[in-house]
Amino acid sequence: MTNENELLNIDPLKADRIIAKAIDETRKEADDNLIRLSTGVVLKAKQANPSTLIRVMTMNKRPQPPTYLSKEMGREMENTNDPDYIDRVRAWQMDYSNGMLNVLIGLGTELVSKPEKLQGPGDKGWLKDYEAIGLPTISDSDSWLYITWVMFVAAPTDKDLNLISGKVKELSGTKEADVQNAETFPPGN
Repeated sequence: MTNENELLNIDPLKADRIIAKAIDETRKEADDNLIRLSTGVVLKAKQANPSTLIRVMTMNKRPQPPTYLSKEMGREMENTNDPDYIDRVRAWQMDYSNGMLNVLIGLGTELVSKPEKLQGPGDKGWLKDYEAIGLPTISDSDSWLYITWVMFVAAPTDKDLNLISGKVKELSGTKEADVQNAETFPPGN
C-alpha cells in the first residue's frame, strides 16, 4: 500500500503519462463503438440482445426444395434448380436480411450526431419522401421511425449497412452460424 509521502514524491511527468494513457484507452474504446456513415451521421453501436437476434434469425425457415423421384437413384431427390424454389429462396433471403437489419439497427445503435442540414428521425420531410414512393409507414412508432430513417436517410449505401451490421453483430456475440443451434430451441422460446 502506498503512503502519503510516496504519492507526494511521484514524478509529475510520469503521473501525466499514466493519466493520459488511461484517457486515450477510454477514448479509443468509445471510438471503436462509433459508426461513421457516408452521410456524416454518427451512430453508437451497442450490444443487441443475442436472444432476440437468434429469434429473428430463426423466425422464418429457409424454404425446402421440391423433390422428384429419380429413376437412376431409385429414391426421392431434391431439385434445388427449380425456378419456383430459387424465387422462394431469394424472397426468404430478402426477408431474413431485412429482419436482421431492423433488429441490429433498432436494438444495436443509437444516434450520436448528424450533419446540421440533414433531417433527423423525428423530422417529417424525409417521411413524406418515403410515403411518396409508395412505401407503407408506421409513423406513430418512434422505433419504426428511427430504424427506417437510418436505412432510408442515414445509411444509403451497402457499405453503411455493412458497417452497422458488422459492428453490432461483433458487440452482440451472435454469428450467423448460431442459427443452426437456435433452430433446435423449443418452439415456445
